[in-house]
Amino acid sequence: MTFRLLTALLLLSIAPLLVSGKVVAQELLYLSSGDAFEVKKINRQTGKLLNFQRTELKGLSVFTFSRNKKFLYAKASIDGSRKKPSIATYKVQADGKLVFVYNAPVTAKVTELKTDHTDKFIAGADYGKGTASIWQLENGVYKGELVQEIMLEKKAHAVRFSPDNKTLFIPATGPNKILQLAFDQETGKVTQHKPAIGPSSGAAQPRHLVFHPTLKVAYSTQERIKPGVAVWQWNPEKGTLALTQALTNSDDTSGRITNADLHISPDNKFLYISSRDNQKQLDQIIAYKINAIDGSLNLVKKFPSEHFPRSFTLNKSGDFIYVAGQKDNKLGVYKADKMTGHLTKVIQYPTGKNPIWVETLIP
Repeated sequence: MTFRLLTALLLLSIAPLLVSGKVVAQELLYLSSGDAFEVKKINRQTGKLLNFQRTELKGLSVFTFSRNKKFLYAKASIDGSRKKPSIATYKVQADGKLVFVYNAPVTAKVTELKTDHTDKFIAGADYGKGTASIWQLENGVYKGELVQEIMLEKKAHAVRFSPDNKTLFIPATGPNKILQLAFDQETGKVTQHKPAIGPSSGAAQPRHLVFHPTLKVAYSTQERIKPGVAVWQWNPEKGTLALTQALTNSDDTSGRITNADLHISPDNKFLYISSRDNQKQLDQIIAYKINAIDGSLNLVKKFPSEHFPRSFTLNKSGDFIYVAGQKDNKLGVYKADKMTGHLTKVIQYPTGKNPIWVETLIP
């Protein structure tokens, strides 16, 4: 076999990994369901999934990655007891596989976890107790050190560090507020200041929050009565949010329809939110067009989805959306049209029980 032929064969073998002359690493999907993590390889052309790893731990639930993508942190439990919540740390290997490192107790039953931008601290909110907690990370590992627990209000839900790492924002559904905590990234301590208040009618109860990558704007899903989405102006000097727009996506006031997760497309053109229906008729992913100047939203279209989509995610190119149906134990794959924002279903996979969180990562 000639050298020229060998070179040609080698180029053909790596062609799927080349985009615009650059080598593209394998993107992976991580799913938490049935007391296990399932790690799957993503086909870049089709969005379809290939099983790669499965690892089990009792109580596994919501999770987040460190900013440097070296660790994964998950809500779990000690000895499989719901009365003994914990945060488990996993090391993300170079190939994306997870290696268990440590499992340490916490006193909070968090609904979400997020690290600050230094990867020195991790935060979570306890929905039932109405507290926010900040924990110390030791060389990337949570070993049990609580920095601070602060009493807020019940139904405090998500946690989001501001892009400048100076504020910890906590949407709280029942109080219809986004709680605002000044954050000291040297000590991990927070101090509370006046919360941002949601709309007095329609599109109430902020649940999840995401910041626009380039504009001083944030978006929140408004969980219920009436469900919808809100736009907030972010003032980094003051560390505060101010409501600028609220759109309802349903007239339901009974609590049957509730909104949950939200994500911005990588090109910043569209915002997607998930809407859940207890009666399994109007489970949807809803697309909004983002105004490139002021960040305001316009409804694009609603797309049927798996039942009770508590969590969904986009892959890093924005070509595909993965929707976890929490109450029908299914994961849907959708192709996203980058021009229109429209979604087309590709395939659906069975999952373990209660698929509660899904994210993608390029290690």
